[in-house]
Amino acid sequence: MRSIILAGCAIAALAAVSSVPAKADQLVSGGVAITHGGGNVNVAKGKFSEADQAVTTLGGIASRHGRAITYGGDNRNVAFGKNSFAGQDVTTVGGVASGRGRALTFGGDNRNIARGFGSTALQSVTTQGGTASGHGLALTRGGYNTNLAAGKFSEADQQVLTLGGNAGRGKNLVFGGHNQNKALGFGSSASQQVITAGQ
Repeated sequence: MRSIILAGCAIAALAAVSSVPAKADQLVSGGVAITHGGGNVNVAKGKFSEADQAVTTLGGIASRHGRAITYGGDNRNVAFGKNSFAGQDVTTVGGVASGRGRALTFGGDNRNIARGFGSTALQSVTTQGGTASGHGLALTRGGYNTNLAAGKFSEADQQVLTLGGNAGRGKNLVFGGHNQNKALGFGSSASQQVITAGQ
């Protein structure tokens, strides 16, 4: 699923770059594009444990008086248990705001924890902002997801995808996020796939 999303983002980025003229035009003033990210934690604490974290935060595009605010970041990936493995992959892509539209994309603040002996916690979270034009809003949240493998030899696998919608002069509020996936028992397995998409 992640490879499909990244391929789509790459195609969109290439299309945006290819549509830009080669000459140096004057900048369009008034747009605000704020991107945060950062504040991530990746820890392998248990004996013979392994923690693997990949976090990508791409800012949005704002023209004229549009605002494209993208957060992401503040994700935790921790392998506490002996012989445990925690793998976290988080991608947050900002939206596009033109005119007086606002495309606020949040995502981030995800937790992936392998706590049990020999446990495995795998988390993949993708949040892609929407498009707002005119007086539109297109707020996309996602994020705040928890994936926990606490039982001995347990496995927790969580995949969360949140896609923002398009707002012309109206609102398109896509929330998603706040999902929990936990494998608490001995040798237990928990798998969760959540897709939230706006129109």
